[in-house]
Amino acid sequence: MRDGLPPPPRLGDFIRKARKAHRLTLEQVAERSGVSKSMLSQIERGSVNPTFAVVWNLMQALGLDMADLMVGAAPEAPVIEHVHAYSMPTSKSRDGLVTLHMLSPFRTVLPVEWYEMRMEKGGALISDAHAPGTYEHLTCLDGSVAVEVGDMRVEGRAGDTLRYHADRPHSILNTAPGPSRAMLLVALPQQFDAGPV
Repeated sequence: MRDGLPPPPRLGDFIRKARKAHRLTLEQVAERSGVSKSMLSQIERGSVNPTFAVVWNLMQALGLDMADLMVGAAPEAPVIEHVHAYSMPTSKSRDGLVTLHMLSPFRTVLPVEWYEMRMEKGGALISDAHAPGTYEHLTCLDGSVAVEVGDMRVEGRAGDTLRYHADRPHSILNTAPGPSRAMLLVALPQQFDAGPV
């Protein structure tokens, strides 16, 4: 203690423990939070002092409250959890025209993640290969979208679902003359050892 104050929380250790508890890679937390992988790595090592905004984004991406940081552990989950729209972690595509709202819960480790995707005209979500065995399931709600994997391209309209290997580079494109909206479910490999469902 210094001048009667407790020492500051060890942010790096706390973030690393929370990330590992959720079985998330640095890349996955970076995607969820909008904080770069290199910055996240430096935070976990304790070599940088991040801004409040960066800490806030990380806490939201890991489903934690700022109060959790002070006590060093997440509180017990409520019987009914009410997640307000404003606290949903969001991320943007490289072109800024695609917004992903993460809908899957944070405190429970699940073999799937799901997102609401809003795509402006001309928007594209270009992704590198995910972990081997990962599949994505994209359901178009409004407008039309196309999925490209390698040389293959398939277009879907409202109500259609496209399922595809996501363990190779892939892209989701808005092909409508205006905005499109879709639900994206990412199925992690341990659920699909025998192939897609």
